[in-house]
Amino acid sequence: MMSLKEVSNVLRKTTLVDMVLVVGISIISIAIRSLSATYPLSINGFDSWYLFYNAVLIAQAHGNWYAVPPDVHSWFPSGYFIELGDTIGLPFISALLSLPFYSSFGENAVYTVVLFLDMALAGLGVVATYLAVDGLTKSRAGAVVAGLVVALSPALTYKNLVGGLPKTSWGGVFVLFSIYLLNLAIERKKPWYGALASVPLFLAEISWGGYTYIDVSLLAAAFLVILLNRNDEVTAKSFTLMGVLTAFLTSFAPNNIGFLSGAAHGLSLLLVSLLLFVDLYLRKILPKESSLTRSLLLTSFLVLIFVLAIGGLSSIRVTPIPGRYYAIIDPFYQFTVPIDRTVAEYIPQPLTSMLTDFGVAIFLSVIGMYYFIRQGNLAGVWLLVLGVVSIYGTSEQPYLFNYTAFMVAPLAGAGVGFVVSKLKQARVRVAPILLLTVVGISLVADAGSAIMASNTPNAIITSASPYPIPNYAWITTLDWLRTQTSPHAFVLSWWDYGYWIEVIGNKTVIDENNTLNDTQIRLMAEIFLNNDTYAANILEHDFHVYPYGNPNYTIPTYIVAYDAVTVYRGEAFLGYPTNLGGQFLGYTSSLGDIGKAMGAMTVIAGYPIQDYINETLLNQTESTIATEFSSNPTLANELIGLVGNSFPFAWTHRAYQSLIVNMFVEGLQTQGYPVIAPFSGGITASSVNLGQPLPQVRMMYFQPVEISMYPLYGNGQYEVYIMVLVYQFVQPGTIAS
Repeated sequence: MMSLKEVSNVLRKTTLVDMVLVVGISIISIAIRSLSATYPLSINGFDSWYLFYNAVLIAQAHGNWYAVPPDVHSWFPSGYFIELGDTIGLPFISALLSLPFYSSFGENAVYTVVLFLDMALAGLGVVATYLAVDGLTKSRAGAVVAGLVVALSPALTYKNLVGGLPKTSWGGVFVLFSIYLLNLAIERKKPWYGALASVPLFLAEISWGGYTYIDVSLLAAAFLVILLNRNDEVTAKSFTLMGVLTAFLTSFAPNNIGFLSGAAHGLSLLLVSLLLFVDLYLRKILPKESSLTRSLLLTSFLVLIFVLAIGGLSSIRVTPIPGRYYAIIDPFYQFTVPIDRTVAEYIPQPLTSMLTDFGVAIFLSVIGMYYFIRQGNLAGVWLLVLGVVSIYGTSEQPYLFNYTAFMVAPLAGAGVGFVVSKLKQARVRVAPILLLTVVGISLVADAGSAIMASNTPNAIITSASPYPIPNYAWITTLDWLRTQTSPHAFVLSWWDYGYWIEVIGNKTVIDENNTLNDTQIRLMAEIFLNNDTYAANILEHDFHVYPYGNPNYTIPTYIVAYDAVTVYRGEAFLGYPTNLGGQFLGYTSSLGDIGKAMGAMTVIAGYPIQDYINETLLNQTESTIATEFSSNPTLANELIGLVGNSFPFAWTHRAYQSLIVNMFVEGLQTQGYPVIAPFSGGITASSVNLGQPLPQVRMMYFQPVEISMYPLYGNGQYEVYIMVLVYQFVQPGTIAS
């Protein structure tokens, strides 16, 4: 037998090897996510700006999360603080980390912490995944593969770059730490580890706000463990300590999390504990051969609780699941929710997209699920349930991809570890090497995609364009709003940019990315899609704001819109060329609000798309080109494709009268550009007719007060700009202030 000293040496070497592996993989993960830092630094995306805003408020209150005031910049005119508890975790952590430096650097300290907190996530994600897989499977090969899947995952790039603050990813990492500690409690028969597991689980819930999902997944895992006959006293005690302490800690959050109350959350965790202990009690009083009876009794108990809960909520007319989340459960319902039909992150994605995001890990995870079913450990079964639900959820609503990656990776690692161990037991030496080689090749491909996705500037640096080219049109506009308008001004825009205007511009907005009030978004769509008189009527009657110069005027009101514009030979064409880089043919497409107006806004407002897109004109143009170039089918198809991509500009009379179109036309005309009417020209074999200028536009209730145009692309023939417009709501005959 080995001496105690020899055992100690082996353990020390093992720990050292694990540490080297984890640190090495973590460095790779951090290096990939930090590539975006080679561009001008900024907070990433849209939602992250709001989290930063909350972090500053908490830091100003010296870390007191109860002192955060209601957000007067959220929804006009209510000043309602949207989901305080749902978003308070990451701002709270960011504020605490910045406090030692806040007295010297103020908000810059918070900004710096927020910028680079995602680098910590990149490393901690690897650590949590490695520990969870190593603890559950005792397979170093599986743990390494899982860590590499996280480090090289393309799914952990888009929103997980410098300044990202991805709530869902932080939630996934904290959950993995909880799984690791819960497994330690069960494995070592020391339930107090369950108390430790409550801390990261508490952090997961206040950071992500997905505790209804966590509660239900724990209930499902506990029920599966009972059906597998793997429940025991240690498991029940370990979970109870974790659940009770998590509920206790969560009760200190300033507000409710998700769409169930804090009380319901605590009770649901106690219900899971009760289920485990009831199973143990029934096991004692029922004969051993009555396991089926025990399962039926417990199933009946759960069904009774579910029916009572739904009945109770229905009796007080409370919807237990909002439409946004119910759409995940029932994909057919999704098509009845306008927001879900128009937001890319809520639209079901094909298998090819899942493969792009998760690679071979999505297949290996199935083996991992089988492994955890065989083991029957509560921690492993919980990971199994989380994985199944997250994969399905991401297939329905892709915005969950950067959470699902943290569930798929450990399942894939467990699958690799299981296969390798079985092959070793069968004394097959070559097969494990081949398996790891195939996985390695797949990970190299993932790494290439991850590097490409990470090597891009943040959205505000590109002015939200799809091209990785710095553009400062939006930054210029936001700076103008912040410095040149009244502190209590009200700004309207499409909801994508609400957080930018709210936080950077420091203004009250009509809607933003987290707006769950469909009415606000629908009214904004109606404002853009109708003429300025109709828009003025909405502002006066629905929002009780009046134009500058009106006797009832109280606050300055502005409306913001953005898109691309192409300038060719001194004339302006709305949009950017559909054949960007090639010969200019007069056909353009939208990368901003015009495209959204002719798509998402019409759906949300409930207007027929045919009221705005002249399909007859579009079809006639394509038919004319097909006839003109019939001798060259390849060229004809190419030109027809260019025309088809220009459909957002094939306008009807109603589209020409809309506020969104007139804002761009008038804005360009005030800059001295003749604006060419889309689809007013044509292409023949001998010439290109670019079209005719539109008549002068002067709206009665809205006047341009700020126009920012910043170059996006130029090839010597034409110049493409990002254009951001700000109009003020004014009384007819009054000059904007």
